Amino acid sequence: ANCFCCNSHHNDLVTIYTEAESDGFRLDSYEAWIGLYRYQGLSSSRPWYWSHGGNYSYYETKWAHYESQYSGDCAHVSYSNKRVYGSDCRTYYFFICHEYHGLNLEHLRYKFIPQSKTWSEAQQYCRDKYDDLAYITYFAPVEEEDFPVWIGLHRDGETWKWSTGMSNYEKWTSGEPGEDNDCVTISSLSKNMDTRNCSDRFPFICIKDNLLLVKENKTWEEALDHCRGLTPPTHYTRYDLVSVQLGAEYDYVMRKIMEADTEEVWTGLRFLAGHWLWVNGADMMYPDLPLCPVDFQHCGSMSKNNNTEGFQTRDCTETRNFLCYRKN
Repeated sequence: ANCFCCNSHHNDLVTIYTEAESDGFRLDSYEAWIGLYRYQGLSSSRPWYWSHGGNYSYYETKWAHYESQYSGDCAHVSYSNKRVYGSDCRTYYFFICHEYHGLNLEHLRYKFIPQSKTWSEAQQYCRDKYDDLAYITYFAPVEEEDFPVWIGLHRDGETWKWSTGMSNYEKWTSGEPGEDNDCVTISSLSKNMDTRNCSDRFPFICIKDNLLLVKENKTWEEALDHCRGLTPPTHYTRYDLVSVQLGAEYDYVMRKIMEADTEEVWTGLRFLAGHWLWVNGADMMYPDLPLCPVDFQHCGSMSKNNNTEGFQTRDCTETRNFLCYRKN
């Protein structure tokens, strides 16, 4: 996927861990070309026309706002607010075709096409297979549709791999996974998984991961300095060794730990002045930590083999991987 926004600041295509998580995705929003366009030129007063040749009246469509009709030479409709926007005709959107089932425009039927094309490509597709790009009036329905959405699962050699994280989740459509395509989408409605050609254009789900697993072996102090050194001097973002709270957050951290090269990873847990604390100031919610830890075992780590919510107290001079946390 051309997923530029997912490749910055530790963002990536989403990894799915549970069906409940997948079912919670709101994927109903889409943009789709309709048959409204205007001839290119320098004047902002150029009139709009319908692709099927009919005359256009401003009151036929629900423009998002007055300025939106001048922001491009082709029009698309947004499902999220059922409004029309002007766009650059070279943008890739899904599109809606219409075909006649009668003698006039009152007897149109609409066909949503979940393929990303430019406006002119969409127009040609509709004219080849139906009648034309859709004549969407003020009262024409813009309905919920089913379409593919990229996720982070892809074929890596003979195995399936997530672009980040480790998960065994799968909910394939019957007959999948196929042998011909190497990238995976989920359906916006059923959330079933399908293989697709990796060069196809679809919407995608990004996840903004505020956890960074550093696969370098460092002492606890070195790990702390490394995390805090990730903060650019002129940026509001701040990094620290991770703090871990009970519940879903703990499970999320444990999934990240499973990717480490060491059996344990350092956290921001530290014994100072007779108390256990998180170095980022988070609340301490673990009453079972030793009140008098063994000499030098004043730093907290988490293990891949933790079956219960707990920590290991370790010598701070030992070296292992560690987790940095982006606080904002």
